[in-house]
Amino acid sequence: MSLEPGFLLFLAVLFIGGAVAGSFSGILGIGGSILLVPLQFYLLTEAGYPPDIAMKVAIATALSFTFFTSFSSAYNHSKHQVVLWKKALLIGVFGFIFSFAGAYIASHLNAVYLSVIFGAVVLVSSLKFMTMKNANEALEKMSSKPILFAICGCIMGLLSGLTGIGGGMVLIPLLIFLIKMPLRQAIGTSAATIIFTSFGGVISYAINGMNIAGLPPYSLGYINLAMWTALVIPGVIFAAAGAKVSHRVNQKYVRHLFSAITFLVGAGMILQGIFMYFPSL
Repeated sequence: MSLEPGFLLFLAVLFIGGAVAGSFSGILGIGGSILLVPLQFYLLTEAGYPPDIAMKVAIATALSFTFFTSFSSAYNHSKHQVVLWKKALLIGVFGFIFSFAGAYIASHLNAVYLSVIFGAVVLVSSLKFMTMKNANEALEKMSSKPILFAICGCIMGLLSGLTGIGGGMVLIPLLIFLIKMPLRQAIGTSAATIIFTSFGGVISYAINGMNIAGLPPYSLGYINLAMWTALVIPGVIFAAAGAKVSHRVNQKYVRHLFSAITFLVGAGMILQGIFMYFPSL
């Protein structure tokens, strides 16, 4: 990577992607990286990197982006008193452990399997995210069983580490349907929980990517610092702005828009994996 016109365009596309992902992160309490994995994978493969390297760098860098933008998002949601910090910490401890494990597993899979796994998780999550309803408005009706929060953390963490998504699209439906948490609190608590789960995956990808040949310049393990910088600067700014307006916008319409986009992304990544497995198609 050098400061050539093509590289500057590369960074500009990432900058725009970071702004869009950050906006959705702040408004919906998700990590935002669900949009960044396919974007980075496309850019890296177009730049000539092998699919296996491109996919792992895309996942690791997106998860690292999520870790930093989640601070901004969680802080702003906390100011509106919709973050249940004790619950977030309980979920986060299990999420951290399983995210580390998920990233370790992903580091030993090839791009075909990672692409299909990512697409399948995104497809299912987008459908659940689109159709979920806020059945409970009262915190008093919310479950207090620690085992349910631990289960949420394990599921969210494993999928987060495997796919690079922060886990919000997985966790928010779980909090609503399994825990009976009100929507606003589910969004805020999800934003806080992502801090812990994404951190576990980031550490694992950094460790497991050490001494791997063929990585892009300025990489820390599988995390590419040049791409991360282009993503996280606009991402943090727009995540903060999104969190501020999230309590004034119609969540239903934004959620449906995001679900439609991610459904197409998920389908596209599954097809990408199929075409890599059957190159003659």
